[in-house]
Amino acid sequence: MLDLLFGDLLFVYGTLRQGNANAMAAYLSTHAEFVTGGWFQGLMYQISYYPGVIASDCADDRVYGEVYRLHDAQSTLAVLDNYEECSVRHRQPAEYQRLHTQILAVDGHVLEQVWIYLYQWPLHNKRLIESGDFMQHEQLI
Repeated sequence: MLDLLFGDLLFVYGTLRQGNANAMAAYLSTHAEFVTGGWFQGLMYQISYYPGVIASDCADDRVYGEVYRLHDAQSTLAVLDNYEECSVRHRQPAEYQRLHTQILAVDGHVLEQVWIYLYQWPLHNKRLIESGDFMQHEQLI
C-alpha cells in the first residue's frame, strides 16, 4: 500500500492532466509526483475549453483522472486555488470549490482524503461529457 500523508494528494481530471500543454499542467508536474490513475464518482460537463465535475449518487457515473502527491501541499494548493479561481481573492461563490473526496485507484485501492476541485455554478446549457474522460473527449472534438 502507498505511504500517504493526509492532505497531500490531489485528483485532477481536466486541463491539469498529463498530456496538456499549458503552464499550470507544467507547474503541477514539477511540484508533484504522479501516484496513479483513478476515478471519482461524478459527472463531467464541458464548461468552456475546460471541464467541470459534480458529485453523483450513481455508482455508474465516473470521472477519470490522475492522483498526484504534492511536494509542498500548502504552497501548491494556494497556486492551484488561484488558477481555479476559488481563493478568497475571487468572487464568491466561486466557480470551483476544493474539497476532500474518495478516489478509486486503478489498482482497486480506495484513496481517502484526496483533494478535488468540484464545479458549483449552474449547469444549464452545459454539455455532459458522457465518457467522463476529458483527455478522450478532447481528442474527439
